[in-house]
Amino acid sequence: MTNRTAKTRANAAPSGEGTAVSAGQGRTARWAADLVALLTPLLVFVVPVVLVRRDMGSEQLLLLNLFAPAVSCLVAAYAVMGWHARTGDGDLLSARTLTGRRTVDLARLTKVGRLEVPIQTRTDDRLILTDAHGVRLILDKLAGSEETVDALVRRALLERPPGADVVVSDRAAERLGLRTEVARPHRRLKPGRRIREGLIDNLPLLGILVLAPVCCGVTVLAWLLAGAS
Repeated sequence: MTNRTAKTRANAAPSGEGTAVSAGQGRTARWAADLVALLTPLLVFVVPVVLVRRDMGSEQLLLLNLFAPAVSCLVAAYAVMGWHARTGDGDLLSARTLTGRRTVDLARLTKVGRLEVPIQTRTDDRLILTDAHGVRLILDKLAGSEETVDALVRRALLERPPGADVVVSDRAAERLGLRTEVARPHRRLKPGRRIREGLIDNLPLLGILVLAPVCCGVTVLAWLLAGAS
């Protein structure tokens, strides 16, 4: 009985703000946000085409395809962007997001990535954390301090048992000082994506160069299918 009570408290512990947090919190919101990000370009493509073909909408609606992929990318990223991150019992790390509070279980991480976006004279540098419950959070600092989440994530990764196979991207391993550990054959940490430094520095430009042709191509296709003049 005592063990069951302790487990319940660990899985539903109060955060520093007095809000109850639990493992797996925000999983449904993550799936909903992913679904919205996935379906937005499709709906923006199909719905205007159908409306224009039936003379129920203006041809200008087809121009929404110029922005749909970018909006989809923003939804996918900002829906999981966390702030006011706080720790809880049982290696839980909770944060607010645009889709509600999310909580990742550091003891059950499955993927650790890194998001680096150059902004004017600095780079917005954050960790992307995904746990076995399917919860994902993009974080940097802890609430009320300049302390980053790096120490918490690094300790949690080093405490994982052999065979855990946590995927850690090359850039995330560099930030956490775990490149040597990732390369070891104990299968505790597993190497993920490798992205060159030059690509990170030019990420906004590369994003425009990739998205612009796609958006224009989809818009032209929508225009042709709608029979617009």
